[in-house]
Amino acid sequence: MSDDTHIIKLGDDPRFLPEFSAIREEINKANHPSQPEVNWRLVESLALTLFKSNGVDLHTATYYTLARTKINGLSGFCEGCELLAGLITAEWERFWPQNYQARSDMLEWFNTRIGNILRKNPALALGDIQLLYRTERTLQLICDKLQQVELKRVPRVENLLYFMQNIRKRTEAEQQAQSSQAHHYISQTLVYMPDQITHPEPVYSPLPSMEPVQQAPKVEVHFAGSENKKRPSRKPVIGGFLAGIVCSALVCGGLWWWQVAPLQKQIALIRDTPQGGGALWLTSPELNTYPQRLNRLLNAAPLQALETGEHLTKTAAAIWPENEQQQQTIARWNSALKLRADNSPDLRGYLQLRQDMQAFSDLLVQREKSKEGVTLSYLKTVAYQAETLLNQTTPLEALLTQLEEAKRQNKNTQTLEKTINERMDSLSSRYFLIKDIRQNDN
Repeated sequence: MSDDTHIIKLGDDPRFLPEFSAIREEINKANHPSQPEVNWRLVESLALTLFKSNGVDLHTATYYTLARTKINGLSGFCEGCELLAGLITAEWERFWPQNYQARSDMLEWFNTRIGNILRKNPALALGDIQLLYRTERTLQLICDKLQQVELKRVPRVENLLYFMQNIRKRTEAEQQAQSSQAHHYISQTLVYMPDQITHPEPVYSPLPSMEPVQQAPKVEVHFAGSENKKRPSRKPVIGGFLAGIVCSALVCGGLWWWQVAPLQKQIALIRDTPQGGGALWLTSPELNTYPQRLNRLLNAAPLQALETGEHLTKTAAAIWPENEQQQQTIARWNSALKLRADNSPDLRGYLQLRQDMQAFSDLLVQREKSKEGVTLSYLKTVAYQAETLLNQTTPLEALLTQLEEAKRQNKNTQTLEKTINERMDSLSSRYFLIKDIRQNDN
């Protein structure tokens, strides 16, 4: 098997993997107002890494096809489409994402993005006629499969098919025109005349009784100026070969320093965080680092996700201070934090109940010392006020106790779990904002 052949398997959800996040970050550059250049070779390299470690999925295969098209033109587009066709036609029931709507959206995005690339750069779609036929056949397989399955909205991949058919027909017409011109061109006939022949009369074959005619002179073809040239020495060839090896090594070293080294630094930074290190461990499990990863997750700060988000907003504000998109994103972030924090109960009824019960206890002690009693009506009033304050908000700990009891009794806990998740999100947001207030005061 060739070293360039890679056998890949069907993959799972790649969204938690750092390579996939890096690919999305590169792809999203195309939507940025400043239009930074997308590193397509990095996208291709990261996609191949995901194919080896996680397997192939629709999103990664689509990004890989875009990268191959930008790098290798028609041959890369054909290769990527063949990968997508194999995935869609053979593994439709199994590949990720399982949601049909998500698949339709991704294929529609692919049709729009790759169509824009090919139309803006027509030279990318030019190539060998056989390669055009392969690409057309592959797109036809994808379109046929999408028509067979049940989809609410079929992606318009046939637009790419029609586009490639038109290019193929135009290429065929141009080749036929060139071939026709070549047939109409009449070249001069070259006739070789040996030096011994000095007359144009024909030479007849000898009769059987006559002596055989001497063998015709051997015709040798020599290119002009090549008679006196010596056979080239192999030393320059070997020297050029060695020079090529050295240049290739330098190029590979430069590519490694320019692309691989920064990526390794980014992965190292991700590995230093508890959640990032855990995600990387899942891609390549190691028994030696297993306890360390769990301990780091146990010791991770509960507000780490919110602190990371706050760090992102500060970094974006420093890089693009005047950018409208950045300002709107920060505003939405702060608004979401405040809204979640406002939904967190302050349990002031609990604090008020403690004060009321303390006052009631002091009153009972005072009445006991003065040998006075309390009326039953007063006791009912105190009990009613206490019950009202307790019913205002159920503490999170009480909700967890209810969840535990419901789980043990095999009851449906979906609504209760949703309430607990919302309460925990609200509490974490409020806790984060309270810590920020303390830091601002300091």
